[in-house]
Amino acid sequence: MGQFQVDPQETNMSGQSYSTTSSAGGQSYNDFYSVTPEDTDGLEDHEGETVWNPEWSRWHAYYKNIPEFAAVINKLGTWVYGREIVITGSSLKKFKQIKGNGKDTPRGVLKNVWKSAMICGDGFAEEVKDKQGRITNVKPLNSGKMAIVYNQAGIIIRYEEFEFNGGKRVRKETWNPDEIFHLQYERIGDEIHGKPFAEKLEQLILMRNEAMEDQKVVFHRYVKPIQIIKVKSDDDADLNRVQASFDNAYKKTENIIIPEDVVNDVTRVAIPQFATLDPLNWLKYIIRQFVTAAGVPEVVMGWGAETTEASSKVIFLAFVVDIKDYQGYNEEQIEIQLGIKLKLPSPPDLEPDLQNDAAKDAGFQTKVKVGDANTDTK
Repeated sequence: MGQFQVDPQETNMSGQSYSTTSSAGGQSYNDFYSVTPEDTDGLEDHEGETVWNPEWSRWHAYYKNIPEFAAVINKLGTWVYGREIVITGSSLKKFKQIKGNGKDTPRGVLKNVWKSAMICGDGFAEEVKDKQGRITNVKPLNSGKMAIVYNQAGIIIRYEEFEFNGGKRVRKETWNPDEIFHLQYERIGDEIHGKPFAEKLEQLILMRNEAMEDQKVVFHRYVKPIQIIKVKSDDDADLNRVQASFDNAYKKTENIIIPEDVVNDVTRVAIPQFATLDPLNWLKYIIRQFVTAAGVPEVVMGWGAETTEASSKVIFLAFVVDIKDYQGYNEEQIEIQLGIKLKLPSPPDLEPDLQNDAAKDAGFQTKVKVGDANTDTK
């Protein structure tokens, strides 16, 4: 009798249409990954009020515990507000009145609100006014204790500060819209709140920390591998004595001497030295994805060994465009909410350097100055 009980059957792959293949994602196949559709966080009740309370505690925890995320927020705050803010005229007097808790500076208060907005989506400060309605101070508030109240048309009608008493939310204070300085980070569509910066980074942050924990275990297993000790006894007293001896020697990193007929075998369980899975490469990949998603280049964060000088300049130029956009938002909001017209310091402009580099590559020696359309070329 032959190997086959029946005649072999041929397949008909050439007769299949592309729509039924896994590449096309046809009905015969399930997608390995899909994104759940999401709408904006708009009004909940079009006939009444809608209240939004920023999730400050959730997102602030990332800022407190993830050093890379805190560094990104701090860098963006520093680049947006810089040092030398240009203010003239009546705005200068209003600006100097901002003292926060009494020891703050005007720049520090505004930067504080901006960083809070990036962390949880919304940053708040109370506009302290005199009897004539003139602003005499701006005091940052806890975003986690603030609520934004919208009417049925999607317009902010008031702000509320609350606290919890016996597990119940109790309103502490109420402000009119013109009594609160409010920044919203990257608000989209009809949403009633800003977008937390960490929202797009959350999965990468979790993956990074999981990889770090795994890597810690890997190195521990190299230095202190698990040992399976086979003892020639099933008596609890004998087992306890052997355990105590091994644990004590392990703790002191000393040798251990035992009778030959006590232990049958000792097997070490450690990570293979030449294992094909390299967790360091995975960790580097996650960090690079984090940097890309955060939008703050490696060179700005203070590292970037794999980046050339020319590419660093192009990357930095793209980063500067984002910084100028953030500055424009802050300048506009400060003017319309606080009545202070100012100019935040422009970040360094590397475009002339890029033009000079391009000219050198083309065989020219060109000098380009900012604001000067004339160039000397040989």
